[in-house]
Amino acid sequence: MAERAADIPWAPEIQQAMRDFSVQQAHRALGGLFKPRMSVYWADFLCSYAVAVASFWAVGPLGGFTPAGTLAFLVSVFAVFRCFAFIHEIAHFRAKKSFNRFRAGWNILFGIPMLVPVFMYDCHGEHHNRRLYGTGQDAEYLPLARMSPWTSIQLLVLPLVLPLFGPYRFGVVTPVSWFVPRVRRYLYRNLSSLKIDLDYAGRQPRDDERLNWRLQEAACLVWIAAVITAAATGVIAAGRIGQWCALFATVAVINSVRLLAAHRYLGDEEEMSVVEQMMDTVNHPRHRLLGELWAPVGLRLHALHHLMPGLPYHNYQTAHERLVAELPTDSAYRLTESPGLIASLRRLAQESRSHQKAGTLLPARSPSATVKEGVTR
Repeated sequence: MAERAADIPWAPEIQQAMRDFSVQQAHRALGGLFKPRMSVYWADFLCSYAVAVASFWAVGPLGGFTPAGTLAFLVSVFAVFRCFAFIHEIAHFRAKKSFNRFRAGWNILFGIPMLVPVFMYDCHGEHHNRRLYGTGQDAEYLPLARMSPWTSIQLLVLPLVLPLFGPYRFGVVTPVSWFVPRVRRYLYRNLSSLKIDLDYAGRQPRDDERLNWRLQEAACLVWIAAVITAAATGVIAAGRIGQWCALFATVAVINSVRLLAAHRYLGDEEEMSVVEQMMDTVNHPRHRLLGELWAPVGLRLHALHHLMPGLPYHNYQTAHERLVAELPTDSAYRLTESPGLIASLRRLAQESRSHQKAGTLLPARSPSATVKEGVTR
């Protein structure tokens, strides 16, 4: 890969703001905000988990197609989405020993039952790597602004089949891979990373990871077998499995909408500086309560996250307020703000159509939506 900055046609005022922006000054302004408070993580996750379980169960007695049942289903969707979003924080703080118990607890209570164990998001570090962000080695990025609008539409349609991915990956391919090396290589290359770029090739587990990954895979397989057995014996109604599929697909669609609004996707598949990454990313500071529904656990302040990836989510709002107060009004950081979700989606569509009209679209690639920021970005 050529070692040059991305060739993005930033407007002159944006170029000047980027030259004037100091990452060091921004970091100094956020002193004291970089320590994660595990009590907040546990309380938030467990409360969200309890709401998710209770509302999911309530759909049955309330009736799935009644107003009350529909409301309970929607509550379960957003509660589950919030639980999912914690995988993003786990990926960022995986090196901290204080996160070991939370990582294990999240995985046992949520990741494995939802068939998204934590090792499938180990690739997230590449999304924040200065050399890899926005390139073909970034699983969570496609240059959508330079691609056909149809590519973005695919990201909203493909999540509808994602409920089938977990059972296929862990219930079918996983046991075969234990005995067939060729299938094992396929499994880790193609089916072991949360990604939107199907061309992204995942890695094999390292020697010190192999046992841990296998245990998580085995736990998912056991869970699938238990659910099938419970359904076959009548312990679980078939309708509940359909409800789970509808829940998973709805969460995946919402996350895909969030992904489309999280970045400007102006990259040309070359490396970007930290400031360029920030400018290619979007903050949604308005409508805070609504934003926490479609971009939970701090994901609505995504430009802040790419500027300071070591910041725990519970300090995002305070950090954002400090930067707004201490940096100039024409600061590059302020230029990352969007009025809202619809405005961000509209801007991406306009950028894509302008490239289409100019005949400068990049070659088509195959996107695939997943629940991870990404979640999580």
